[in-house]
Amino acid sequence: MNIIETTGVADAKAELQKGIESLAFFSDKTVDEIGDELISIQVERNGGSNLEITQGFVSLKRFLLASTYGDDAIGSFPASNPESYKTVAVIELTEMGALVMGPNDKLKLALKNLDPMKKYIFDGIESPVTSDDIYMYEEKSIADEQTNYDVNVKNFDIAIIDDDATITELNFTHDNGVVTKHSMREIRAISQDIDPVAYVRNDGKVLPNFVGFIQLPLKGIVNINVRKNEGSVVKFFMRKDVELLAMGLIK
Repeated sequence: MNIIETTGVADAKAELQKGIESLAFFSDKTVDEIGDELISIQVERNGGSNLEITQGFVSLKRFLLASTYGDDAIGSFPASNPESYKTVAVIELTEMGALVMGPNDKLKLALKNLDPMKKYIFDGIESPVTSDDIYMYEEKSIADEQTNYDVNVKNFDIAIIDDDATITELNFTHDNGVVTKHSMREIRAISQDIDPVAYVRNDGKVLPNFVGFIQLPLKGIVNINVRKNEGSVVKFFMRKDVELLAMGLIK
Protein backbone atom coordinates (compact mmCIF):
# COMPACT_ATOMS: atom_id res chain seq x y z
CA MET A 1 0.00 0.00 0.00
CA ASN A 2 1.24 3.47 -0.77
CA ILE A 3 1.88 5.74 2.22
CA ILE A 4 3.79 8.69 0.80
CA GLU A 5 4.58 9.66 -2.77
CA THR A 6 5.89 13.15 -3.16
CA THR A 7 7.82 15.51 -5.38
CA GLY A 8 7.90 19.30 -5.45
CA VAL A 9 7.70 19.70 -1.65
CA ALA A 10 10.19 19.91 1.22
CA ASP A 11 8.08 18.16 3.86
CA ALA A 12 5.61 15.29 3.89
CA LYS A 13 3.74 13.24 6.46
CA ALA A 14 1.21 10.46 6.59
CA GLU A 15 -0.42 8.08 9.04
CA LEU A 16 -2.16 4.74 8.83
CA GLN A 17 -4.06 2.54 11.24
CA LYS A 18 -3.08 -0.79 9.73
CA GLY A 19 -0.06 -2.71 10.97
CA ILE A 20 2.70 -3.31 8.40
CA GLU A 21 5.88 -5.37 8.49
CA SER A 22 8.18 -3.21 6.36
CA LEU A 23 8.53 0.06 4.55
CA ALA A 24 9.61 0.02 0.91
CA PHE A 25 11.49 3.18 -0.06
CA PHE A 26 12.01 4.42 -3.62
CA SER A 27 13.78 7.51 -4.91
CA ASP A 28 15.29 8.91 -8.07
CA LYS A 29 18.23 10.00 -5.92
CA THR A 30 21.22 7.69 -5.45
CA VAL A 31 22.12 6.86 -1.86
CA ASP A 32 25.17 9.14 -2.09
CA GLU A 33 22.90 12.01 -3.20
CA ILE A 34 20.65 11.66 -0.16
CA GLY A 35 21.96 14.23 2.28
CA ASP A 36 19.99 16.43 4.65
CA GLU A 37 16.67 14.56 4.45
CA LEU A 38 15.18 13.59 7.82
CA ILE A 39 12.67 10.92 8.82
CA SER A 40 10.53 10.32 11.90
CA ILE A 41 8.55 7.14 12.63
CA GLN A 42 6.35 6.56 15.65
CA VAL A 43 3.37 4.56 16.74
CA GLU A 44 0.75 6.68 18.49
CA ARG A 45 -0.97 4.41 21.00
CA ASN A 46 -4.59 5.11 21.84
CA GLY A 47 -4.65 5.27 25.63
CA GLY A 48 -1.04 4.08 25.99
CA SER A 49 2.56 5.22 25.71
CA ASN A 50 3.66 6.16 22.22
CA LEU A 51 6.39 4.10 20.61
CA GLU A 52 9.28 6.06 19.11
CA ILE A 53 10.84 3.87 16.41
CA THR A 54 13.16 6.79 15.72
CA GLN A 55 13.82 9.26 18.49
CA GLY A 56 12.39 12.30 16.75
CA PHE A 57 13.73 13.22 13.33
CA VAL A 58 16.89 11.38 12.26
CA SER A 59 19.01 11.25 9.12
CA LEU A 60 17.19 9.36 6.36
CA LYS A 61 20.51 8.12 4.96
CA ARG A 62 21.75 6.78 8.30
CA PHE A 63 18.36 5.14 8.86
CA LEU A 64 18.55 3.39 5.47
CA LEU A 65 22.11 2.21 6.12
CA ALA A 66 21.28 0.86 9.60
CA SER A 67 18.13 -0.95 8.51
CA THR A 68 19.71 -2.74 5.53
CA TYR A 69 23.09 -3.85 6.92
CA GLY A 70 23.66 -7.60 7.17
CA ASP A 71 21.27 -9.84 5.27
CA ASP A 72 19.79 -7.03 3.19
CA ALA A 73 21.18 -4.52 0.69
CA ILE A 74 20.03 -1.29 -0.90
CA GLY A 75 19.11 -1.87 -4.51
CA SER A 76 17.62 -0.03 -7.49
CA PHE A 77 15.34 -0.50 -10.47
CA PRO A 78 17.17 -0.15 -13.83
CA ALA A 79 15.83 1.85 -16.74
CA SER A 80 14.60 -1.38 -18.35
CA ASN A 81 12.04 -1.82 -15.56
CA PRO A 82 8.50 -0.40 -15.87
CA GLU A 83 9.58 2.04 -13.14
CA SER A 84 13.19 3.16 -12.71
CA TYR A 85 14.58 4.25 -9.35
CA LYS A 86 18.17 4.89 -8.28
CA THR A 87 17.47 3.79 -4.70
CA VAL A 88 15.19 0.97 -3.58
CA ALA A 89 15.26 -0.29 0.01
CA VAL A 90 13.05 -2.55 2.11
CA ILE A 91 13.16 -1.45 5.74
CA GLU A 92 11.95 -4.04 8.22
CA LEU A 93 10.05 -2.51 11.12
CA THR A 94 9.91 -5.80 13.05
CA GLU A 95 11.92 -9.00 13.13
CA MET A 96 9.05 -10.93 11.53
CA GLY A 97 5.44 -9.89 11.08
CA ALA A 98 3.33 -6.76 11.03
CA LEU A 99 3.33 -4.22 13.85
CA VAL A 100 0.68 -5.01 16.43
CA MET A 101 -1.83 -2.16 16.27
CA GLY A 102 -4.62 -1.64 18.77
CA PRO A 103 -7.95 0.05 18.03
CA ASN A 104 -7.32 3.64 16.87
CA ASP A 105 -3.51 3.25 17.07
CA LYS A 106 -1.68 5.15 14.33
CA LEU A 107 1.65 4.60 12.59
CA LYS A 108 3.00 8.08 11.80
CA LEU A 109 5.65 8.77 9.19
CA ALA A 110 7.09 12.24 8.59
CA LEU A 111 9.81 13.57 6.27
CA LYS A 112 11.66 16.91 6.32
CA ASN A 113 14.33 18.67 4.25
CA LEU A 114 13.32 16.91 1.05
CA ASP A 115 14.70 17.99 -2.32
CA PRO A 116 11.65 19.41 -4.16
CA MET A 117 13.18 18.40 -7.50
CA LYS A 118 13.31 14.72 -6.54
CA LYS A 119 10.81 11.95 -5.85
CA TYR A 120 10.40 10.10 -2.54
CA ILE A 121 8.03 7.15 -2.16
CA PHE A 122 7.22 5.01 0.87
CA ASP A 123 5.01 1.96 0.52
CA GLY A 124 3.84 -0.24 3.39
CA ILE A 125 4.34 -4.01 3.09
CA GLU A 126 1.71 -6.10 4.87
CA SER A 127 2.17 -9.47 6.57
CA PRO A 128 -0.17 -12.35 7.46
CA VAL A 129 1.28 -12.50 11.00
CA THR A 130 1.97 -9.89 13.69
CA SER A 131 4.98 -9.15 15.87
CA ASP A 132 5.88 -7.15 18.99
CA ASP A 133 9.61 -7.38 18.20
CA ILE A 134 10.07 -3.88 16.83
CA TYR A 135 13.36 -2.37 15.64
CA MET A 136 14.13 0.95 17.32
CA TYR A 137 16.93 3.43 16.70
CA GLU A 138 19.02 5.87 18.71
CA GLU A 139 21.70 8.44 17.84
CA LYS A 140 24.68 9.55 19.92
CA SER A 141 27.16 12.31 19.10
CA ILE A 142 30.78 12.93 20.05
CA ALA A 143 31.51 16.65 20.28
CA ASP A 144 34.24 18.36 18.30
CA GLU A 145 36.47 18.92 21.34
CA GLN A 146 36.14 15.38 22.75
CA THR A 147 39.22 13.36 21.84
CA ASN A 148 38.79 10.30 24.09
CA TYR A 149 35.15 9.28 24.42
CA ASP A 150 33.29 6.12 25.45
CA VAL A 151 30.10 5.18 23.61
CA ASN A 152 27.90 2.68 25.44
CA VAL A 153 26.73 0.26 22.73
CA LYS A 154 25.38 -2.47 25.00
CA ASN A 155 21.94 -3.63 23.81
CA PHE A 156 22.53 -2.48 20.22
CA ASP A 157 23.29 -4.72 17.23
CA ILE A 158 24.22 -2.31 14.41
CA ALA A 159 25.92 1.10 14.27
CA ILE A 160 26.42 3.57 11.45
CA ILE A 161 29.60 5.51 12.21
CA ASP A 162 30.87 8.59 10.42
CA ASP A 163 34.01 7.57 8.50
CA ASP A 164 35.74 10.74 9.63
CA ALA A 165 39.43 11.56 9.21
CA THR A 166 39.65 12.83 12.80
CA ILE A 167 39.10 9.31 14.19
CA THR A 168 42.42 7.60 14.88
CA GLU A 169 41.39 4.42 16.74
CA LEU A 170 38.39 2.48 18.03
CA ASN A 171 38.76 0.25 21.10
CA PHE A 172 36.05 -2.37 21.64
CA THR A 173 35.15 -3.72 25.07
CA HIS A 174 33.52 -7.11 24.49
CA ASP A 175 30.94 -8.77 26.74
CA ASN A 176 33.66 -11.10 28.12
CA GLY A 177 35.70 -8.10 29.31
CA VAL A 178 38.38 -8.31 26.62
CA VAL A 179 39.40 -5.04 24.93
CA THR A 180 40.50 -5.07 21.29
CA LYS A 181 42.05 -2.11 19.46
CA HIS A 182 41.33 -1.32 15.81
CA SER A 183 42.40 1.18 13.21
CA MET A 184 39.77 2.67 10.92
CA ARG A 185 41.22 0.64 8.05
CA GLU A 186 40.54 -2.54 10.02
CA ILE A 187 37.01 -1.37 10.83
CA ARG A 188 36.27 -0.79 7.14
CA ALA A 189 37.52 -4.28 6.34
CA ILE A 190 35.41 -5.87 9.11
CA SER A 191 32.30 -4.10 7.84
CA GLN A 192 32.79 -5.27 4.25
CA ASP A 193 33.72 -8.81 5.28
CA ILE A 194 30.37 -9.30 7.05
CA ASP A 195 28.28 -7.60 4.34
CA PRO A 196 30.23 -7.28 1.06
CA VAL A 197 27.22 -6.09 -0.96
CA ALA A 198 25.96 -2.75 0.33
CA TYR A 199 24.41 -1.14 -2.74
CA VAL A 200 23.45 -2.37 -6.20
CA ARG A 201 23.10 0.71 -8.40
CA ASN A 202 20.75 0.92 -11.36
CA ASP A 203 23.72 1.03 -13.74
CA GLY A 204 24.61 -2.49 -12.53
CA LYS A 205 27.60 -1.46 -10.42
CA VAL A 206 27.86 -3.21 -7.04
CA LEU A 207 29.37 -1.22 -4.17
CA PRO A 208 30.70 -2.76 -0.93
CA ASN A 209 30.26 0.37 1.19
CA PHE A 210 28.96 3.94 1.32
CA VAL A 211 31.10 7.06 1.07
CA GLY A 212 31.54 8.73 4.46
CA PHE A 213 29.95 5.99 6.58
CA ILE A 214 30.87 2.65 8.12
CA GLN A 215 28.25 -0.01 8.87
CA LEU A 216 29.38 -1.92 11.95
CA PRO A 217 28.02 -5.01 13.75
CA LEU A 218 27.77 -4.58 17.53
CA LYS A 219 26.68 -7.97 18.86
CA GLY A 220 28.99 -8.97 21.70
CA ILE A 221 30.36 -5.42 22.12
CA VAL A 222 29.35 -3.34 25.14
CA ASN A 223 31.50 -0.20 24.75
CA ILE A 224 33.43 1.58 22.02
CA ASN A 225 36.21 3.94 23.09
CA VAL A 226 36.72 6.50 20.33
CA ARG A 227 40.11 8.18 19.98
CA LYS A 228 39.94 11.22 17.74
CA ASN A 229 41.44 14.60 17.02
CA GLU A 230 39.50 17.83 17.35
CA GLY A 231 37.83 19.14 14.24
CA SER A 232 34.60 17.17 13.72
CA VAL A 233 31.43 16.05 15.46
CA VAL A 234 31.21 12.25 15.04
CA LYS A 235 27.82 10.53 15.13
CA PHE A 236 26.85 6.96 16.03
CA PHE A 237 23.42 5.93 14.71
CA MET A 238 22.44 2.61 16.29
CA ARG A 239 19.70 -0.02 16.16
CA LYS A 240 18.56 -1.75 19.33
CA ASP A 241 19.01 -5.52 19.48
CA VAL A 242 15.53 -6.90 18.80
CA GLU A 243 16.42 -10.27 20.36
CA LEU A 244 17.13 -8.60 23.72
CA LEU A 245 13.96 -6.53 23.38
CA ALA A 246 11.97 -9.72 22.78
CA MET A 247 13.38 -11.27 25.96
CA GLY A 248 12.45 -8.19 27.96
CA LEU A 249 16.07 -7.47 28.86
CA ILE A 250 15.96 -3.91 27.50
CA LYS A 251 13.27 -1.33 26.80
